[in-house]
Amino acid sequence: MMFEKLKEMYTHALASPSISEDELLIIQNDSGDRLHFKKEMLTHEEITLLCTLFDKVGGAIMPVSKSDQMWSQLLVHQIVPETNLPLPVRFIHFHVKGTLTDNEGFSEAIHNLFSSIDALLWTTKTEGILVQRLDEGFEDDTLDNSIVSALTSDFYVELSFLVGSPHSTIESIMDRFELESTVFKAARRYSSQTVFHEQEALNHWLLTRLDRDAIRTLRELLKPVQDDVELQQSVRTYLECNMNTSLAAKRMFVHRNTLQYRVEKFIEKTSLDIKQFPNGVAVYLMLLVQGAKKSADK
Repeated sequence: MMFEKLKEMYTHALASPSISEDELLIIQNDSGDRLHFKKEMLTHEEITLLCTLFDKVGGAIMPVSKSDQMWSQLLVHQIVPETNLPLPVRFIHFHVKGTLTDNEGFSEAIHNLFSSIDALLWTTKTEGILVQRLDEGFEDDTLDNSIVSALTSDFYVELSFLVGSPHSTIESIMDRFELESTVFKAARRYSSQTVFHEQEALNHWLLTRLDRDAIRTLRELLKPVQDDVELQQSVRTYLECNMNTSLAAKRMFVHRNTLQYRVEKFIEKTSLDIKQFPNGVAVYLMLLVQGAKKSADK
């Protein structure tokens, strides 16, 4: 929505990506969409405002170590290196919103947080990948909101992560790496959470394949509860906890009976029995769509 308005306002300054990067201002929204502007057609104030509202995209930070270079060769340039790679591995994708001024400090913090990091690659100035070896020294460190909050406080940027699936062959990496990147972009569009796993992010990606009529229909089905944010959040948590009322109540810090009442209230208002698994799947997708609409409205 915002990008469409910018295209109308700055039609005169829009540029082709083929123009030299030195002449361009490239901005990116949370969905990964980009706009290219000719710098000479914008005032200093306009450039400052656009860079404040959106991520400024520049060239990727060059890989430093030999391991970084090997993985960059495979993941960025899709060339299989001659040296054997330390398989199996998994990828942790990350996105930075804001200006990261201490890349070296950020890299050190990441290496301290995660075990068995083989490489840290930047694909752009705002997006990167951690390559984590699944060897005998690997520990499945829990990446949660508290860790992300600590990094956010230390480096004054907003961060989000996607933890990918294990890969034991080059073929698996080539097949799935791009998918992981794609679903991560989709997840950031449909959710404000900071940590995703590939399997759950696939739900968000599915929504990007729906046309406008399908999305409009999904939103209509939630119309009876569209203004009840607390009820929607309760139902979403209930579904994310595999319809386990006790676990969902604990996560929301409410009594089990309170959550049970909200579930029944949702069923009564919408006529969608979310206690049945197929209905629960459909409603979860509806809630993701609804959440995306609210994010766009902010």
